[in-house]
Amino acid sequence: MKTMAYETAIQAIKEKIKSGEWKAGDRLPTVQQLAIELSLGISTVREALRILENQRIVSIEHGRGMYLRNDPLLLEDPTTTLEQLGNISLVSLLEARLLIEPELAALCAKHATDSQIQQLRYLADQMVVQMQKGGDFFETDMTFHQLIAEGSNNPVLIRMMSMIAPISVEARKQTNTIPNMRTKASNYHILIAIAIEERHAEQAKLLMEAHIREMLRMFIQ
Repeated sequence: MKTMAYETAIQAIKEKIKSGEWKAGDRLPTVQQLAIELSLGISTVREALRILENQRIVSIEHGRGMYLRNDPLLLEDPTTTLEQLGNISLVSLLEARLLIEPELAALCAKHATDSQIQQLRYLADQMVVQMQKGGDFFETDMTFHQLIAEGSNNPVLIRMMSMIAPISVEARKQTNTIPNMRTKASNYHILIAIAIEERHAEQAKLLMEAHIREMLRMFIQ
């Protein structure tokens, strides 16, 4: 299977960690510096860093920079088991998400901080704006779902979401090509964010389930 450019960037960054060149707590070079160093495009490096943030390897602090997390699981590769499974279908991924993400949404409604809830609403609103402008809301979409996982305050489920984040990248790009899916996704995100904001756990769960089922249904038609 062809290696994507962002996968090359991820591997190069992980090699720097494993070699000891970068240590836990270190501030990382800027996106622009990394792009030059790795001879890759800025958008490719941003995509790689977003995945590494979802895997809890990198911490991106807006206005302060990017740091390597001080995490005992830092050097573990959460995708190893998934890679051993071979080429995972989009249907299999959506079925896995259907089992995990509705519960995450419910837990997020119960446990998320006010700051996390405000950020979720902001991201949902941003998706609508980006869609109306005809832009790409891929990164916003990924961040929205990962923030729901973070808001669940359950480290096991957060880790599970981090494991499927890399294969979710290409999957989300595929689902966004389905007619009307972008509009439906942005509408669901608004409703999910409102349910979480109002601390309606069951409603958040049902909306997330409906959101993923809709993607699954449209893909297998």
